Amino acid sequence: MRTPPAPPSCRKRSRARAVRCSSRRVMRSERAIPALLALSLCITAVPASHAQTNDGALKAAYIYNIAQFTVWPANAGARPLNVCVGSGHPLWQSLRGLHGKPVGERRLAVVEPGAAAPCDVAVLRTGAARPVAEGNGTLAIVDEPANGYAGAVALVEEAQQLRFDIDTKEAARAGLRFSSRLLRLARNVQ
Repeated sequence: MRTPPAPPSCRKRSRARAVRCSSRRVMRSERAIPALLALSLCITAVPASHAQTNDGALKAAYIYNIAQFTVWPANAGARPLNVCVGSGHPLWQSLRGLHGKPVGERRLAVVEPGAAAPCDVAVLRTGAARPVAEGNGTLAIVDEPANGYAGAVALVEEAQQLRFDIDTKEAARAGLRFSSRLLRLARNVQ
């Protein structure tokens, strides 16, 4: 490894300065060794941690961000934004990790369906039926829809990437609208 040029104060040839300057270079290189070691450990750990990225955490992040770019009815007020998901659903734990995060003026709360609190976001499994009530302000998000109901938002995996489709008619039926920025990011918009 090539040593960097000496600073101007070390370029003079006195013996005392030469010793001082060389000891500074050694000290700098000694300080760099732990940093380089830590950097090399991080670089080798990236593929392992990337491989361990939880699919549920990614889907939960998508749901959170979709909620951020949804225009909710004015009557929602300052109450929590309730995400209804069953405790047996694969996304339950990941969504619980987002409990209390801000969504506009509101805070996200993860609740079981059928709880006393109304659902603002309903996370449904594949093959779920359309929610009966219209205009209730509930955003239906279906995880990996098959041939049945796909909700206002459908989370789909395509070429090993998570994408989402939006059905604006379904959202309008629930009394919701989406930000144009969210619509631009969607794979398909109907």
